[in-house]
Amino acid sequence: MRSLKFKIVLGLGAIAFGLALFLASPYFNIREIEIAGNYNVSQAEILAKLDFGNNTNILFANLSAARRRVLENFHIGYVSIQRDIPGRLYVTVQERRVVAYIEHVPGSFLSIDDQGRVIEVRSYFTEPLPVLEGVQFNRFVLGELLDVPETYSFRTVVLYAQLLNQYDLIHRVSHMIVSDPYNVRIMIGNIEFNVGDAAGADEKIRTVVAILDSLPNAEDMRGFAYIGHNQNEHFFVILQ
Repeated sequence: MRSLKFKIVLGLGAIAFGLALFLASPYFNIREIEIAGNYNVSQAEILAKLDFGNNTNILFANLSAARRRVLENFHIGYVSIQRDIPGRLYVTVQERRVVAYIEHVPGSFLSIDDQGRVIEVRSYFTEPLPVLEGVQFNRFVLGELLDVPETYSFRTVVLYAQLLNQYDLIHRVSHMIVSDPYNVRIMIGNIEFNVGDAAGADEKIRTVVAILDSLPNAEDMRGFAYIGHNQNEHFFVILQ
């Protein structure tokens, strides 16, 4: 009876050992990585952050550590990695949308996303996005929200940046003058739109869109527009 038990245990051990060898075999090495959702961040950059070598076993790959490495790029706000046995990984990322620049020191600019998070420090512009003039801040940390003393002012800036992005105007804005949160001015071409404060911001930006759509050559015009909270509280002046 003892001999039979020993044989059973020995047999189970051999099966477990064989299974372990099979699971650790090259059959389960990562052979393909599919990446989706990236626009500004290249696949090569993401692959480098994933850091899976040619002999990485898909079953034992540390996906949590790989996610953390990918998120070291502050342009990426979310990453998902899924295994597809035996040898494929699906990687999905969501990039943060940079909506404006803030001059940090002369010749150095912070790029911020639509939440007010600092994404990068640059000495040049990578996209035609507005420069925010008049934003006061205490300090900044890459990947974190900008530390501003006047939160209402910055919330107003971020709100207008989000709406300009939503209505596909963000790339037409050259400057936003935001030193006074109750007197925000948006420069589109040579037209200055005074949108006041954050009250009725969505309606105001829709009014800006309507004005621009009504002008056949808006990019060549010089003018000033005041946009009030209600639809009948605005005027537009063309300058020669």
